[in-house]
Amino acid sequence: MIQEYPDFLSQDRPQTLIVYGIVTNPETIANGFGQRPGERPAELTNRYALVSPVSLGLRLSSPGWIDISFQQMSQVKSTGDIFDLCRERIINRSSPFSKLIRLFLERYLEFARAQLEVHKHELGAGPSDNEIFDYRDWVFSAWLPLPQAQILLPPAFDARQPSFAELDIAFSLSAQLIGVKIDGASTPIKSRQKKLNYLIEHHPHLTVVHVPKNRLRDETFIQDLFPESIARFWQGLSLPQGPCPPEILLNRLAP
Repeated sequence: MIQEYPDFLSQDRPQTLIVYGIVTNPETIANGFGQRPGERPAELTNRYALVSPVSLGLRLSSPGWIDISFQQMSQVKSTGDIFDLCRERIINRSSPFSKLIRLFLERYLEFARAQLEVHKHELGAGPSDNEIFDYRDWVFSAWLPLPQAQILLPPAFDARQPSFAELDIAFSLSAQLIGVKIDGASTPIKSRQKKLNYLIEHHPHLTVVHVPKNRLRDETFIQDLFPESIARFWQGLSLPQGPCPPEILLNRLAP
């Protein structure tokens, strides 16, 4: 049934399966897809993302990756509280021993929030305190980082069993997949490097960014290594949305 797995080289239904977080057996997730052909072209959960060339991209506001309980939402007082909750969930999806990956996530998320202050007038900041949406809400339009990403390779690589190429972090933008490899974040075992090389060579929409670990010591995010869409993540959107039901956002207290 290997031909029924998501396959980014498929001519009829190209899909990329990204298993992320602390998942020791990504094959189990792949096998679940092998038993349900013909499903929807995109999906996001707290363990995997399924994307295609027509996907809109994954953002902090994308539903499925985070579950916020009623008790947690009852303690929310501001956009900042929700963002801090998202930040905690994302960082905790990486191993405590993956210090470089966690440092990258910290730098990126702080950069996303700082971008709103730099461009707050462009994003609608004004003198009124009575608007439903505040310019700070745009932070949830930032692209969702998927730490410790494992990407399912097509059967052309190995038709006997599911194989995965490993990235330190993955971003799914509109019609583009960005992979991040941090120098020194993981040991380049020969078999893993072979899978990664195949992914880089054959995935039609993947760009891999290599981040020198010494750059992570900078206080600011390494913006120059990434496309402009990472920095100006709100472009093309009409309104911000948060990673929780709209009625909760509409009734939240102003920051």
